[in-house]
Amino acid sequence: MDREQLDAALRKIFSDLFDKTEEDIHYQTSPDDVPEWDSLAHVKLVNSLEEGFGVVIPPEDQIDMLTFELVGDILMARLNP
Repeated sequence: MDREQLDAALRKIFSDLFDKTEEDIHYQTSPDDVPEWDSLAHVKLVNSLEEGFGVVIPPEDQIDMLTFELVGDILMARLNP
């Protein structure tokens, strides 16, 4: 999976989880501009990513997932070790 495909899949997950349109999701999307992205939603996001992509995201990576771009970076590293 290349980054463009990953971003498209991530936009769908973010859109569904945070009740936003996919067009509203960009690389700088963060909890600062998505009020629904609280600690519980972050746990749900990680769970959705782990289930959807068949990876395990360790806690040290989970806390670094502060923007859409960083989520993608971390997930790309997990998918392409």
